[in-house]
Amino acid sequence: MINNMLLPLEYKDEFINFSNIYIEFHERHNKFRINHSWLEEINEDFFQVRINEFVEGLKLILISNNNNLLIVDDILAILQQKISWFNLIKIQQFTSISKFGSFVKKVDYDIEYDVLETYTIDNVLNYNFKGGVQDDNIIYCLFTHKNRTKNYEKPLDFEMVKLFFYLNQLYKSLVYFEEKINIIKNAIQVYGVTDLSHYFSDNKNPEKKCNIKLDKISSAFLFKLLIEADLIYMDDDKYKSEGNIKKFAETHFNYTDSKLGIKPLTDFTKEYSKLINNGRSNKQIDVLNKLSSYIKNKRATLN
Repeated sequence: MINNMLLPLEYKDEFINFSNIYIEFHERHNKFRINHSWLEEINEDFFQVRINEFVEGLKLILISNNNNLLIVDDILAILQQKISWFNLIKIQQFTSISKFGSFVKKVDYDIEYDVLETYTIDNVLNYNFKGGVQDDNIIYCLFTHKNRTKNYEKPLDFEMVKLFFYLNQLYKSLVYFEEKINIIKNAIQVYGVTDLSHYFSDNKNPEKKCNIKLDKISSAFLFKLLIEADLIYMDDDKYKSEGNIKKFAETHFNYTDSKLGIKPLTDFTKEYSKLINNGRSNKQIDVLNKLSSYIKNKRATLN
């Protein structure tokens, strides 16, 4: 969501676009896409982060429109329709997987699958699950459902469980949004709250972030370089460590856009995946040249 306040109709349209989930199954790659992003490109916190932005955006609209609840009622109606549909297919139950075929579109058009897969069948089956708070939710989901799928004997089952996980993440974020909207509505109607600016905020983003003087793809490569060189890590398990670093980068770092200036490093996983198999090699070489030049000059001053 853009940082500047949206008009009520713009806000409503943006939420509709967010909540209208379009799912494709690419038969050529045996992979799913949600709203034109491969599952591996979606951070597990993506939906919750976006909902937090919608909550803050709604508060801004209400503050600037004297708490006119018309937009609130419109969004609630959309939300309730979406949540009812998820409840109808019983999305929280694993058996809901059998109903995915009714709303997933099978396609076979030419598209490249150039995504770095963080979660594979092998690393899930061999994962040392400790049941701790540091375990990724998606790993927990994939790990706990392996017996139901005969250890993912069919690779498609693995992709189906991933889709099941992300649809549940969306569902939970919508339920959370409905709860927050009702709290806001109640605060205005029952308690007469007039200033929502500090009423509540679940946005966990830090007030200050570290800025990188590189564009988005180059910033992703900088982290990839540090990870591959074993200079940074966040867990002894390399897959888990890489996932945690990606989340940390999205939360705590900005990149530099040549036209728009400082921007948050969102969709980090998607940018990261563009670098596999020497993808965007020109950007990678530019970063390496900058580092090499600095290292050369620094070495000279130390000799």
